[in-house]
Amino acid sequence: MTQPDYIALRDKVAADEATLSAMPLDSASLIALAGDLLAAAPAPVSVRITLGRRVVAELSQDGTAADNAHFLGLKTNVVFNTGHSSLWWHYHLRATGRTLADVGWADPRAVIDMGGGVPLFAGGSVVGAVALSGLAHEADHDLIVTTMRRYLG
Repeated sequence: MTQPDYIALRDKVAADEATLSAMPLDSASLIALAGDLLAAAPAPVSVRITLGRRVVAELSQDGTAADNAHFLGLKTNVVFNTGHSSLWWHYHLRATGRTLADVGWADPRAVIDMGGGVPLFAGGSVVGAVALSGLAHEADHDLIVTTMRRYLG
């Protein structure tokens, strides 16, 4: 079986991040985005949107569990620690042949190696995160990106 091209996958995620940098950061827009994510999800999910470390919206549908809320925090921490999506981090680790255990700052109690956390940008800097949990981790990421793109028109 052929290995995926993790460098190309990582670069695609980085390009997605750049297209999403125009997301409005006002509370009304971010709360609407949280509702749109729940409405678009094909299965029960939990979503958390933060600006800085302030939670703007956190919603969970029936059928989610406490683990989903825990994963939201881990994915958000990855975004703030790497400046990228948690899926970018997942692919980056694989592209460089590393695991969380190989990264000194990556405490597995605080970060996770899976997609579903996407940065919010202002002036080219990460100022927040959108995190989703409940689907397969790549599907969590894809749902955020697709919904944000739809929101941006």
